[in-house]
Amino acid sequence: MRKVFVKIALIFVFSLTTSLHAQVFSLGGKYDKKAMFQAALNVPVLFDNDKPYDVAFGLDYTTPNKNMPSGLQLQVTGMYFLDEGSSKSHLISAGITGGYLLDFNKEFSNQFRLSPHVYAEFGLLTVKAGYDYLLPLQQGTPFVSVGLGGGYLFRHFKIM
Repeated sequence: MRKVFVKIALIFVFSLTTSLHAQVFSLGGKYDKKAMFQAALNVPVLFDNDKPYDVAFGLDYTTPNKNMPSGLQLQVTGMYFLDEGSSKSHLISAGITGGYLLDFNKEFSNQFRLSPHVYAEFGLLTVKAGYDYLLPLQQGTPFVSVGLGGGYLFRHFKIM
């Protein structure tokens, strides 16, 4: 049953990326009581350089962690861009991500997770620090995620 949800989610996200022509990705590590591999793909809805905010739909995958719920999360992220530098060389934003986590651990069940965070992008390096709050457990933990990827700065890219 879980494999069916994963396939449906992947098809949904990839269909969004073809219609919106923008995607933001990250591959790296996340520390949330234990180090984990993390991969994320988010599709911004607005991707407009005139607006200091955006909303993105996406997927976030973290490898199993016996200490914390982890797995594949279908998510929505709202973000406000705090600083993009005068030459658009970096980006710092504050946001909140909410989503349904399909947990791959035997210790935990599927659940909703909210994550307020600060996100920074420096070239291809991404850094995200925040707090994962798990609704059914009514508890949370701070996390730090570092990876390669990014893409929100492409809002300012022009060919001509």
